[in-house]
Amino acid sequence: MTDQSDRDAAPGGKHYLQRELDELMRMDESLHQLLQNQLLDGVWYWDLERPEHEWMNRGFWELLGFDPGEKQHLASEWQDLIFEEDLQVALDNFHKHCEDPNHPYDQVVRYRHRDGSTVWVRCWGVAVRDEAGKPRRMLGMHTDLTELMRTRAQLEQQIQATEAANRQLSQFAYAASHDLQTPLYTISGLLESLFDRNDMALSDSQQEIVDHIKGAADRLRQMVSGLLEFSRVANAELLFKEVDCQRLLEEVKLDLAGDIRQRQASIECDSMPAVWADRLLLRQVFQNLIGNALKFQREGVAPRIVIRSSDDAWHWHFSVSDNGIGIDDKFREEVFKPFKRLHKRGNYEGIGLGLSLCRRAVEAHGGELRLQSVPGEGSTFTFSLAKPEKSESVQ
Repeated sequence: MTDQSDRDAAPGGKHYLQRELDELMRMDESLHQLLQNQLLDGVWYWDLERPEHEWMNRGFWELLGFDPGEKQHLASEWQDLIFEEDLQVALDNFHKHCEDPNHPYDQVVRYRHRDGSTVWVRCWGVAVRDEAGKPRRMLGMHTDLTELMRTRAQLEQQIQATEAANRQLSQFAYAASHDLQTPLYTISGLLESLFDRNDMALSDSQQEIVDHIKGAADRLRQMVSGLLEFSRVANAELLFKEVDCQRLLEEVKLDLAGDIRQRQASIECDSMPAVWADRLLLRQVFQNLIGNALKFQREGVAPRIVIRSSDDAWHWHFSVSDNGIGIDDKFREEVFKPFKRLHKRGNYEGIGLGLSLCRRAVEAHGGELRLQSVPGEGSTFTFSLAKPEKSESVQ
């Protein structure tokens, strides 16, 4: 029975399985053919001392649509088929690899197929060197990436088409909501004129109907205004500049001063950084998150809101935490959907667009908006903003 120490390699030596495989390949030509013809899409072996001579296996030429018998084992044969700019990339890597073995000879290049189409391959290899370290031969392989690249191109086209459709839809929503505002204001005004006349004596049931009509008209007007704002965020050309978040939060607290005072809320805030952002959108994010923390509060409990900030090499990070009613985990994503409300209309004001606007604004900055919450204990909204050097939104 073979001892464990006999089977395992000594430090620096070959593993026993590698030794077995080397021996099997010397004894069985079929294994060599398996590696060459089944696992790779092309193999080549180049004489660097006589660089016009290069052997290419059958798979190399069959991949490009040629009968191997028609082709000579010359470097010029494939160099006439590779795209000129890709040839330059391959030769640059070849020279660097010859000078430094640690520089990889590995790149994706394009060849012209016999039928005129483009064949994408990963071309990679290694120099075979003499005892002095001088390259004498080059062994290389091809892996066919054509289907992968075609699929990638199709996906990119689909993404572009989807983005274009989304832009058109957002533009339509913006135009439709904008056009609806005028008749809605007219309807609301007429309702006010009709039902607020002093000479109209209404019964209790009639007054209830009137109140329902006026309430429905007001809610519809709010929804159209919210949709207009939602569409505006989607279509806005962002104006990036340095934004002092400390000053921005002071402005938001002034805007919300009435609610803060009425609810006896406390707001604890880190020293905020200056960031690269669209000031208007960032203000909307903070105002919505702080406003929600004030609104969705447990009865008899004074709101306590904590705002923190940090950063790493790629993003600024912010969190807004509260001690409010919290959100069940099953609704963690639902709350970010437009017009999604988790509570009855009479309990909390709003039309359910605030968090959707926040997420869209944050994503426009190359970041993410997320929620962590415990029902009955509170919620923490965290969001990130990409730093300029990492954000494609910043030009």
